[in-house]
Amino acid sequence: MNAVPKLSQEARQAVAEPKAVPVAKDQATEWVLARARSMSAGLRLLQFEIDDIGISLKNGWITAEHAQGALAALEQVPAYVASIFYSQEHTG
Repeated sequence: MNAVPKLSQEARQAVAEPKAVPVAKDQATEWVLARARSMSAGLRLLQFEIDDIGISLKNGWITAEHAQGALAALEQVPAYVASIFYSQEHTG
């Protein structure tokens, strides 16, 4: 059976005194980055919805009129709202 190595005094001090997590110094930058991530997710969701409409039309699952209406409706959705709108629609 192997002996468990003991921590050095320096290692014990490092474990006993956890380092502080850096706090964002510039809240405006953090907000803009969060907004950019949200908009990016919204655009991806819109792209997937558009692809879904195209695939459904190509396979004959929906009519051209239905696809046209669905695409027109998607044009009215702002990208930054899409992530909230579609996540609620698909999860609930």
